[in-house]
Amino acid sequence: MATDTKNFKVSEFACKCGCGNKVQQKLINMLQVIRDEAGIPIHVNSGYRCPAHNAKVGGVKGSQHTLGVAADISCSKGAKFLLKIVQELYSQERLPDLQFCKEYSSWIHVDCGRKRNKVFEVMKK
Repeated sequence: MATDTKNFKVSEFACKCGCGNKVQQKLINMLQVIRDEAGIPIHVNSGYRCPAHNAKVGGVKGSQHTLGVAADISCSKGAKFLLKIVQELYSQERLPDLQFCKEYSSWIHVDCGRKRNKVFEVMKK
């Protein structure tokens, strides 16, 4: 069972349909490291998603969200700011569980699920 950290409550990661929460502790811990480095609040736009809710919002089948190991996050300084923080932490080996990070227009996706061919994906201009 996952537990709260200094800045994140487990409830922030619950499925938006209200069915429950299967967020993994390693995801919450990873976001806490990012939050500590950023020094500003980070909003969890989407955490755990049950398969039905994932399909409803257009998530990919087998999404890491459905396993409780992914989150879409944002902050007042924007996606590029968060991406830079995550890249720096990763290069310093302070995010050992990070498997993938993708930048979108106003938020980033981070996950500690399955290994990918590349860790970072940035938006094309």
